[in-house]
Amino acid sequence: MAGTQRKVVIVEEPAAVPREAVDNRLTTVYWNICGLGQPIRYALEVAGAKYADVRIEAGLPDAADYKSNWFKVKAAVGDKLAFPNLPYMYDPETDVAITQSNSILRYIGRKFNLMGAPENIHLVDLVLDQMSDFDSNSTSPAYGGLDKLKEYCLNRLPRQLERWSVMLGDKPFMTGNDVTVADLKVYDTFRKLKIYCADPQIASNPFQAHPTLQAFISRVEELPQMKTYMESDAYIARPLNNPHANFK
Repeated sequence: MAGTQRKVVIVEEPAAVPREAVDNRLTTVYWNICGLGQPIRYALEVAGAKYADVRIEAGLPDAADYKSNWFKVKAAVGDKLAFPNLPYMYDPETDVAITQSNSILRYIGRKFNLMGAPENIHLVDLVLDQMSDFDSNSTSPAYGGLDKLKEYCLNRLPRQLERWSVMLGDKPFMTGNDVTVADLKVYDTFRKLKIYCADPQIASNPFQAHPTLQAFISRVEELPQMKTYMESDAYIARPLNNPHANFK
C-alpha cells in the first residue's frame, strides 16, 4: 500500500500461507478478523514498523473446508515454529519465529521501545496477562448466543470495568505516562465491548460510569499513528470474531 510501511496480504488458499517472512518484512499471520491479531497490528503501526500483515480467510462456517486454509498447512508451518498456531510472527532481521499473541506483543514492545518505563515493565506483563483473561471471558459469550452476551454485558462486565478503572487511576495509560503494547491490547478489548454493549438488543453502556476509561479510549485513538491507521483502507473495525461466532 503506497505511503505506508505495511503490506496487507489476504490468503484464500493453503499454499499462500507464509512459511517465512514476506518480502523480508517482519510478518504477522492471523485470521482475516480483528481477534487476537488486532493489537499486534496496532503495535506495529504505532512503532512505525515495516511489516506484512497476512490475513487468512476462514471460509464459511457450515462448509466442509471451514478454516482449512490454515489447518491444511499448520503442521508444515511448524518447521519453523515450535508450537504452530495463530497468530504467529516472523522477524527476518533477527531470525525469530514465534507464536502466542502476548509473546509477539512483548517482542514488538522490546524491539520498538513500546514497553514503557523500565521500572514499570512488570505492570506491562501484568496488564497483558490480565487482559488476556478478560478478553477471553468477554469473547466467549459472543460465540454462545445473544442471551449469554447480554447477561455478560449487563451483569458481569460492570464489575470488571471497576477493576480496570482502579488500575488506570489518574495515569494517562495503564502502566504510566507512556503508551505500551499492553495499552493497545486493553484498548481493543474495550473497543469490542463497546460494540457488544451498543447492540440494540443489549442496549447497555457500562463505560458511562467510568469517564477515565472513556478518556483512555479516546487518548489511544488520538495517537497520530492510530488515527492514520484507523482512517486507512488497511484497518478493519469488524468482524470482531470468526464466522462461526453468533456475534461478529
